[in-house]
Amino acid sequence: MPKKNRQQLSEAEARLLSRQLYPLGEQCPEIWEELEHAGYWEPIRIWRQRFRELAGSAEKYAQLERYWVEDAKEVLAALAASGTMNILSGPWDNLKGQLPEFSAYRSAFLEKLREDARAGLLKSEGKTVSPQIEPTLKRFIEMPLNDPARGFAKCHNETKEARKQAVLALGLQEEADFSSWDGNRKYDALLARYRAHLEPAGFSVGPLRKHGVIFRKPSSDGRWSLIFAEESREDILTGYRVGRLESTIAISTPGVDVVPRVVGLRAVVDFQPDVLVDGFRIVCEFDMNSYAQICFACDANALFAKSVCARIDKLLSQNP
Repeated sequence: MPKKNRQQLSEAEARLLSRQLYPLGEQCPEIWEELEHAGYWEPIRIWRQRFRELAGSAEKYAQLERYWVEDAKEVLAALAASGTMNILSGPWDNLKGQLPEFSAYRSAFLEKLREDARAGLLKSEGKTVSPQIEPTLKRFIEMPLNDPARGFAKCHNETKEARKQAVLALGLQEEADFSSWDGNRKYDALLARYRAHLEPAGFSVGPLRKHGVIFRKPSSDGRWSLIFAEESREDILTGYRVGRLESTIAISTPGVDVVPRVVGLRAVVDFQPDVLVDGFRIVCEFDMNSYAQICFACDANALFAKSVCARIDKLLSQNP
């Protein structure tokens, strides 16, 4: 009988898991390169181009990329450290530097940005005031939605076209009558494609739920289940013209019944792909009437899941 309660970690277990997991953030650039080499990067590149232009220099954009890496490391360390019953483990807010007691990583780079923010060196230019500590991101978030420098419409059109071109470059084929399929048939096709990618990599698939399914594989030492939660079913069944695949990566103890869309209630650690790849959600969007675009989004997610879970498994086998 599957267990329905999240396992609370001991202090020692939380400290160890935090030490093991946070180096995954340092591997962000490797994951970005992996997606690029596989043909999934162009929509993300266009998304990030707005930040490159807003940064105004290669040095400031490099700072933003370093922020993404350091932020991922702190977030992963904090997520692992918060899986304990000790009340001092949370709540936490890494923008303010308020991390769980057992968090294994605190970034000197991020702390310098926090100091600059506390000293008033980051100015808000409009009515919106964000607590964001990275200057380029803060400026972007605080911009009015209709500000030309934000480039929303231009970015939307260019990323949409980039997905179409990537589909052609990868040779993904359309199904002639796909637009006439109902939502259940479309989701069955998506699930079959995920299974073709993930089952050969050692994942097993759980029962169909309202919001999707859980793919899981055991860690090499057998102590953990590595989870890819596919969470798009309800959205696909609605039949909206534009869709987006949703997913979560998680770590749980074996035998725990993890459920799509509420993974964090029972998993020890869970996070969305954007923690490691800012802009990944752009790759996950698709025209609901295009089988090839759904395949593109599925294939990118499957690659991400296999790569990240393999990296996590390797880190969990180490005792830093």
